[in-house]
Amino acid sequence: MSQTFSKYKRLNELGLVPSNEFQDNPFITNITVDSRIVKKGYLFAAMPGSKYHGISFVKAAIDNEAAAILTDHEGFTIAKKILGNINIPIVIAKDPRMKLSKIMARFYGAQPSTMIAVTGTNGKTSISYNLYDILNNMNIKSAYVGTLGFYASGKKIKNLLNTTPDLITLMSSINEAEKNYKCKYIIIEASSIGFIEKRLGKIKADIGILTNLTQDHLDYHGSLLNYHKSKISLLKKHLKKDSTLLIQDKIQNNYHIELNKKFNTTFQSNYMKENNIQLIDNGYFMTKLSIDDVIIKKFNLPNNFIIKNLLTNYIFLKLIKIKLNLKIIFNYKTVKGRHHVIHNKFNKLVIVDYAHTPDGIYNLLSPYKNIKCSKIVIFGCGGDRDKGKRPKMAKVVNKFSNIQIITDDNPRNENPKLIRNSLIKYCDNSHDIGNRLSAIKKGFNLLNKDLGILFILGKGHEEEQLYKNKLFKFSDIKESIKIAKTINS
Repeated sequence: MSQTFSKYKRLNELGLVPSNEFQDNPFITNITVDSRIVKKGYLFAAMPGSKYHGISFVKAAIDNEAAAILTDHEGFTIAKKILGNINIPIVIAKDPRMKLSKIMARFYGAQPSTMIAVTGTNGKTSISYNLYDILNNMNIKSAYVGTLGFYASGKKIKNLLNTTPDLITLMSSINEAEKNYKCKYIIIEASSIGFIEKRLGKIKADIGILTNLTQDHLDYHGSLLNYHKSKISLLKKHLKKDSTLLIQDKIQNNYHIELNKKFNTTFQSNYMKENNIQLIDNGYFMTKLSIDDVIIKKFNLPNNFIIKNLLTNYIFLKLIKIKLNLKIIFNYKTVKGRHHVIHNKFNKLVIVDYAHTPDGIYNLLSPYKNIKCSKIVIFGCGGDRDKGKRPKMAKVVNKFSNIQIITDDNPRNENPKLIRNSLIKYCDNSHDIGNRLSAIKKGFNLLNKDLGILFILGKGHEEEQLYKNKLFKFSDIKESIKIAKTINS
């Protein structure tokens, strides 16, 4: 394993020279962007943001005994207005995020020996977390950093605010995983937004997985082309040259050519053909996995993305030559909020899933298309996000269900009723119920009347709902578990 820092660093050891007249060279004991957790000796990194500048909280940072401040020219101007005299070293950088990535590399030293980056539109969380779980169950100490939080060696360490957390949180998590938990592999969910906002710093992963390139986050990236290019650029910048890159789904040929010039790419479908791996449908809720004409596993599932993701991890581990335990690899465990089965009795199935893109919803619903029963889908769309995907999502739901319940997701600053209206017009048999709990209760009531499947989509593992700037506690999983107890035989 590589070395991590053993001592605090002085300001100049981090490549920082104060821009003001205060020329002290203090020891830096830690680094943070959050003024609330600053302690004596911390470097407070005050970054520009979409809503406010981090330097707005400079007084709190200084009151908490910050040793120095990193910011940009705008931040320096704001700091002078707030403080008048600035009596600690303040470092001005043209691009403070880029500067921070260099600082973090010096502060924490070399990264762990094996880093795995997983990116793509859909499937990142399921694949990343399952891979982490598989490795630990094979007694290979590993860590996971992503949507579900920070985990190391079988323990949940903490929740995270973003799929790819801020650079300081990411680097400190990596350091903790290696130093405190002796992790050999660290798996990172690498998002396009995290890449654009430089949250990955100077990290170079040793191995990569690209799940797929479909539609999401166009509100942020501006266009599908920009979104896809950001994913390709993420891999080119944060994956080491000649690394193994497994590509789960087919991508545009020009992207494949671009990636193949720098990495050793393998398509999952090609690997399956070359190695005689087959999935055999054996009834509506049975799929057999065959490798070299030997049945390896019988899944009590339709041939869906769950099995596909398990195969991704199997192929990935084969590619990097890890000795496999097939029983562990194909022992499917529910990833919270991903095809999360809440109830499966009395010919009634209830599934909570995070699917919130057209492709994600298609992958969830389409394997059930031939099952002759009532299919009820509860869904909505987040406000202040990509509006172009709304009609596509509604059309997919309408195609694969006979009852649609349109409800609120995270409306944010949009009018919830208008969001629901934008979905209702593409649905043939819909109920408009804004209150999410009432919508879920309606779904269960309809399910109680007949055998069938209830899908509750969009929020998965999340435990909050956002209206304007207010967060309300709400969990699809917890509420559904309570209501499921009332299902009749």
